[in-house]
Amino acid sequence: MHWLLHVPTLACLAGVVMIARTTAALRSTWRKHAAHHTHTWNSLQSRAWSVIAHMNDAVSKVRVREFTFDVARHVLSYPDGVAKSMVLVNRLFPGPTIRANKGDTLLVHVNNHLNESTSLHFHGLHQRGTNAMDGVPGVTQCGIPPGESFTYRIVLSQSGTFWWHSHSSTHRIDGMAGAMVVYDLGEEQYQLGRDYDDEVIMFLQDYYHAPGEDMFNWYLSRSSAGFEPVPDNGLVNGRAFRNVCSRTHELYPCSSIEDVRSTQFNFVRGKKYRLRVINAAAFAEINVSLDRHVLRVIEADSSETESTDVHFAPIAPGQRYSFIVTAESSGPVSQVTLRADMNTNCFNYRNPTLDPEIRALVNLVDDSSSIVKRATIWLRSLFCRDLDPNLLVPVSFGPHSDPVPPFDYRVQVWTKTLKLERVNLAPFGFINRTSFMPAIGAPNLHVALGLVDAVATVPVPTVGGKKNTETWGGDQLVVPISMKDQMKKSQVIELVINNPDESAHPFHLHGHDMWLIRAFSGNAGLGGWKPKYEAEYVVENVVPRDTIVVPRLGHAVVRFKVSDDNPGIWAFHCHILWHLRAGMMMQFAVGLDKLDEDMSYWAAYYITQHVHWPK
Repeated sequence: MHWLLHVPTLACLAGVVMIARTTAALRSTWRKHAAHHTHTWNSLQSRAWSVIAHMNDAVSKVRVREFTFDVARHVLSYPDGVAKSMVLVNRLFPGPTIRANKGDTLLVHVNNHLNESTSLHFHGLHQRGTNAMDGVPGVTQCGIPPGESFTYRIVLSQSGTFWWHSHSSTHRIDGMAGAMVVYDLGEEQYQLGRDYDDEVIMFLQDYYHAPGEDMFNWYLSRSSAGFEPVPDNGLVNGRAFRNVCSRTHELYPCSSIEDVRSTQFNFVRGKKYRLRVINAAAFAEINVSLDRHVLRVIEADSSETESTDVHFAPIAPGQRYSFIVTAESSGPVSQVTLRADMNTNCFNYRNPTLDPEIRALVNLVDDSSSIVKRATIWLRSLFCRDLDPNLLVPVSFGPHSDPVPPFDYRVQVWTKTLKLERVNLAPFGFINRTSFMPAIGAPNLHVALGLVDAVATVPVPTVGGKKNTETWGGDQLVVPISMKDQMKKSQVIELVINNPDESAHPFHLHGHDMWLIRAFSGNAGLGGWKPKYEAEYVVENVVPRDTIVVPRLGHAVVRFKVSDDNPGIWAFHCHILWHLRAGMMMQFAVGLDKLDEDMSYWAAYYITQHVHWPK
């Protein structure tokens, strides 16, 4: 197997040997360069604990939502009958649902019982002032080493539908993920008890019978021909619709007597229900519909929208929607099917094990009939793409009802999957000429804050053939955004993403929301952005989102606002796990020239939990 297949799995401080070697390198580097740092380590450490004490005092005066996440491997077979070793939190699949209110302080204690490092990312949270808690190994932190613990501390400044997942290895698709809902009682446009009677979470996943790392290693080989692994099944809230033993591969043990029970919801006739739908898939775009019912869209990612009716909604990996559904008040059926169908047009080969029609059942209470009928199948798109953005309008007089502001700074990038001879034709993901690999031993945020030098990065040959520099490792595309101008507390960045690939890419921006002002799909070689397209930008009634789809053979243009009160290094990456693991990621370094000292202390706080320095 090619050596490059193993590099991305070494998340910063992964494994005992790597921890020891890297710690020694960091300790040596710190001593060598201590004279050049503004703070000595002892000063940083003491001030870090001072800040933590201050935070603990502040936390005691607000509502604290505290969770303990024990991460370990367990074998499960109930999702669809196939026994699989999973990475689970508290033995749950999906993981525990986090519920909190805006303004709460969230404390999540992660205890790593794996034999490899892990991490936790809170998808969609702005992490205002806590970039060090963003959970991206090699960027904002080192992975949490085996046998170690770490506490994520976040003040919740938003409300809406979110989710959490590991940002290490393939832990996300092996089970380490779960839903998260933040309420803003009395302030949200759509209120429980007034606009709807109850709510349910639909956590959608594509499911692979082989371990995620095995599937990734296959993808990064000649055998895959660059085709992404096609899933074996699909799940709603951790359950398949039926047992798959009759069609699964003989390599995977499957029990035909396993109690595989599909997910079911009970809706009282005439009542209104809010469906919070999360696509946590590694690869699949999923089209959601409910037989005999209309979906009323009220939220896209965590942004509330004016209500609009659709028959089905395509949801890309990482995206979330809320729909209000009024349970049919009368009719000939007492049970209807909630469909979450994978868009197989986005797959490059047929998997005979896969039934792409993911299903759950909705029982309509107070009706004696038990007939299950199939409703009209609404016409779906042939390509993977967003729900038509023209259907989504921000809530009137809400925080996002103003036009999209003009940009201060434009960044243009190209994203592409390339099979290069020097890496054995493995399909690595590139943004411009860089294919991301975690900065092992020297996370970029720690380097930017002067806690460690980039030279401490464990040297590895880079995919793009670059050498590590004194600023960043060779596999880091980091765009600096200065916030030195005292007269401007914020800036608007226009990001143009060109996509010459045959497949669409759902891109997620950490720490910020984006306005999608143009999305275009063309023909090969003709879909790139041109300045003349500025006249076609849509800047009115645009709903901000943290995950958007860049169409195949085309481009997307987004704008997002950065501010001096949320400095840090923020990842921007494709949310198809295979593309992310293969390097399709870049970063924005916001306001590092104007950092509040507390940012340094937070990073120091992180290191105090993982590296024991001599006094």
